[in-house]
Amino acid sequence: MKRLFTYAVLALVLSISICAQEKIYFDENWEKTTQDKMEFYRETETKGKLTLIKDFYKNGQLQMEGLVSDATPGSEVYDGKVTWYSPEGKVVSTGTFSCGKQIGPSQTFDDKGRPLEDLVYKADGTFKGKMYTYKDPEVSSLYNSITVYESSDSFKTIVYDEDIKGIRYEINADSKGKYETKYYGEKGKYIGTNNAGSSDGNVLVEYYYNPMRVSKIEKQKGDGTITESIIYSKNGKILQEDKKNKKDGYKTTYDETGQKIGNLIYVYDKESNYYKPQDGEDYQFNYDFSSFTAIDVYKNGSTILNKYFDENGKLSSERVLKDNMTQEIKYYFPDGRVKGTLTYKDDMPYNGTLYEEPSEKLYKDGILVVSKSFMEDGKVKYEKKLNAKQTGYDSTVYDEKGNITYTYTQPLDETEGFTSQIIQYTKGKPANKAVVKDGILQSGKIKYKTDSGLKELERSGKWILLKVYSPEGKLIQDSKILAEVEDQDVYSIMSTTIQEDDLLYDF
Repeated sequence: MKRLFTYAVLALVLSISICAQEKIYFDENWEKTTQDKMEFYRETETKGKLTLIKDFYKNGQLQMEGLVSDATPGSEVYDGKVTWYSPEGKVVSTGTFSCGKQIGPSQTFDDKGRPLEDLVYKADGTFKGKMYTYKDPEVSSLYNSITVYESSDSFKTIVYDEDIKGIRYEINADSKGKYETKYYGEKGKYIGTNNAGSSDGNVLVEYYYNPMRVSKIEKQKGDGTITESIIYSKNGKILQEDKKNKKDGYKTTYDETGQKIGNLIYVYDKESNYYKPQDGEDYQFNYDFSSFTAIDVYKNGSTILNKYFDENGKLSSERVLKDNMTQEIKYYFPDGRVKGTLTYKDDMPYNGTLYEEPSEKLYKDGILVVSKSFMEDGKVKYEKKLNAKQTGYDSTVYDEKGNITYTYTQPLDETEGFTSQIIQYTKGKPANKAVVKDGILQSGKIKYKTDSGLKELERSGKWILLKVYSPEGKLIQDSKILAEVEDQDVYSIMSTTIQEDDLLYDF
């Protein structure tokens, strides 16, 4: 009899043990699933009044473990320390809970095991502690940083390169929302402070990265007016000084060897509170101060020359002005050769070619003769030519393969809405013809793209037959509208619609 009782107890223990190891399977979204479709699985074990949950990756590697008072998947109520692991077995984060509420220490780590958060939560949801980021230019993390929270809304952030006491800037924020930023240079030398909302003078500093170096220092009045600006090269030499006082000012520009290459004089206009460029050269840098985007030359308060540079710092064009009116523009290839010249008359293009990527326009005696726009690969997308009688323009639009998609004609002087005769092509052959006057379809049929799909318009007597298709080609509207009713959104064909290549190519 005693032996039978022992067997019964043993069976009960084994039964409990087997039940404890019963697995629950989850898919990648942590939804319950079957074993053959699972990405995670869970094992539970009773621990007094609580339940120990252990979640595993598909390969058996532990993903999470912690005690809960409610083990319902998706509604777990954690109670005690909970730890999450990466697929490689490293600790990803830990947290301490009480009845499902996070209270106490909480930590998270990156894939290298470095701390990202080291916080302590209170019962009211507030916290204090530290947060970290680490420099990694490959993922656009430019600097190291550490943020120390005295409370949830009062903190200090230090952004630095390698030495937290070296070159850096520090942001302080108090519980009232007041911000203060302090800037430091090489070897931790203090530069200045920027106080948000302060009426005192402020300093604003910009930095290069990898390695961290000062790139720009600005000094400002309380109203935001810049009184001094200094730009530095990556080797620490001054590239540009811009200083203004009560009566005048100057901007001096240097090359990376320290050689002076330009100087601009300002004159202060008290009425407008504006420092007007008077004489000299105004060099304008690109965003990282590696090259110039433009150089403006002034004489007696007027611009006499604009020089523009491409993204590689190569001269792309020069514009000559007189009495603030354009006289001539010269365009250059990247190797320095002259690409073309455009002369102006009465500040309007007169003879030559105007280059404005991705388009170019040829003028003769003040008349636009040829206009072209190009695709990214350099192929012509749109071409507009003055006809032989010089009474109008013949235009052609091409697809990405160089095939004609439609042609249209326009009068030379178009004073009102878009007026044209349009021919649409499919597979290289004319398909639809239409006449548009002052933006209104007069005859024929035309199709064009919209943001919501495709519209097909056909003139039939006093009616406009309108069909609207979804992007998938499904007919979603079939109606007719009186042509006299001016509804631009429904049946007007605007010149911008055509020139932006919105008409349907193949139908």
